[in-house]
Amino acid sequence: LEGVVVDSTAISLVDGDNGVLSYRGVPVEKLVGMPFADVASLVLDGTVDVSFAEALQSASELSARELQLVLSLPADTHPMHVLQGLAPLMDRTSAFSDRGEAAQGFAIAAKMPALLAAFYRQAAPADASHRDPAVRFLEAIEAPTTAVATDAYRATQILQLEHSFNASTFVARACASTLAPIENALSAAFGTLHGRLHGGADQAALETADAVGAPDRAAGFVDQCLLDGTKVMGMGHREYRVVDPRAVVLKDLARALTADTEHAITFETLQAIEARFTERMAEQGKRLYANLEFYKGVVYRALGLPDRMFTANFAMARVFGYIAHFIESRADNRIVRPAAHYVGPEVPAGVTATRASA
Repeated sequence: LEGVVVDSTAISLVDGDNGVLSYRGVPVEKLVGMPFADVASLVLDGTVDVSFAEALQSASELSARELQLVLSLPADTHPMHVLQGLAPLMDRTSAFSDRGEAAQGFAIAAKMPALLAAFYRQAAPADASHRDPAVRFLEAIEAPTTAVATDAYRATQILQLEHSFNASTFVARACASTLAPIENALSAAFGTLHGRLHGGADQAALETADAVGAPDRAAGFVDQCLLDGTKVMGMGHREYRVVDPRAVVLKDLARALTADTEHAITFETLQAIEARFTERMAEQGKRLYANLEFYKGVVYRALGLPDRMFTANFAMARVFGYIAHFIESRADNRIVRPAAHYVGPEVPAGVTATRASA
């Protein structure tokens, strides 16, 4: 479906030719300094509702049944399987009843920080009272909550909150088009986001930096990848023909967060990989740069998150984009049913289809 326009949207614009991403007409560079819940409300409704953070907080606690459910899972379950499996099993609630068919989606989104914190800790979440749900998650897992840490995490979550018809959002809309409930659409989206070529690229890029080990080995690594035809994870983007605007912001955040820490060498290695890759692409007349995923992993690691939690944190932000698309698709629903070009064996001559009787 590359390049095929499948529907219209007013939620976000990805202008890959000019390196612009905007939510409801507002460039993300202007949004990263805002509270996360305010940006989420903008994506959902087109306006900033300052009471949305309070609404999310009031519905954020897990019930005893939900806590027991998440803690009953094997500890080595991948967090994305936790989200995909538990989304349809969360308690039905009267919270967000004014949101119609999307109500349960809002309830799931409100509880995701506590759900992931409980699974991460293998215990009830730590006390968390901050109004902003992004900061509240850091509190719930007892991560650093210094100003530089909270600013980096909040901005990272805002940058990945929405991105038009990406693979997981398209799957959510396809699921929603069958008139399946929103929790099914979210579960389908989480399963899609888990893929290494989608939400899992941040972990893959970080693993690359770990394998390279030091900035002075980056050039040789990139050159060998290009010689072997191996993809350098986190470099280039399907949509952006120029630099990913999210990556520009995130690179600065990663630099500030890792400065004078044990993670500085990882950041410097990533930076060296990017520089060599960009240089080699320019030699071939190509413009390929780092995308959002490239520096995101080192931000998450510096906050104390294990690698396997990265994509689930992505989901905790993108869930609001999924909900916005569910709501938008419901306004003029039509089931998604693309055609396929059949290339299988031909029907033998003389064979006719059996017609069903009336």
